Amino acid sequence: MRWHWCVVGATALAWLAFAACDLSGAPPLPNPSAISLQAGDLPADFQRCPASGDIDRYLTTLQRSNPAARDELAPAWRDLQRHGASVAAIAMVVQQLAACGGRVGTGPGASATTLVVRFRSEEMASAAYERGMLGFNTPSADEDVPDMARGIATGVVGRNAWVLERSVDGRSLLVGLWQRHTIAVLFVAVDVDPLHAKQAIAAVDRRIP
Repeated sequence: MRWHWCVVGATALAWLAFAACDLSGAPPLPNPSAISLQAGDLPADFQRCPASGDIDRYLTTLQRSNPAARDELAPAWRDLQRHGASVAAIAMVVQQLAACGGRVGTGPGASATTLVVRFRSEEMASAAYERGMLGFNTPSADEDVPDMARGIATGVVGRNAWVLERSVDGRSLLVGLWQRHTIAVLFVAVDVDPLHAKQAIAAVDRRIP
């Protein structure tokens, strides 16, 4: 009997050691801050806003600099959390630092912004893509939207993707939304050369593991 328990104990220890090795070898969860827009994704005259990074820290900064912008973004983030978002990062890259701290897609000069969200499951991320983010809604598959590319025509990996180019109030607007695995990304560029904006989208997409 004593030998029997020794064998059981040794087997349990071996299983625990195997499980620990297996867990340690698991790939890390995607980091939205590392995926989000970086200064090097656009020409050298663009700078990354200092508050860029984790969305909670970004909201805290907005509370001091632009409460109205914070009050607009915070409910949108809470809604994403109710639908399965676990962590997110927002990054803004601008030609004029005066544009930092404003609402997404506003402020002087050219700017580009990403909201990168990680969800608890791929299904939740896909559902978020179908709903849209920050008021940028995904049109239905049979809806004809002028100046919109979808799927592989956007240059990103995967079918769940669209990119729209428009002129709004005399300013050029390029918006992209796509989802892969547990990650959904919203990209908004204002007065950015379309070629540079699409190159930035491709750079962000390549960082999704």
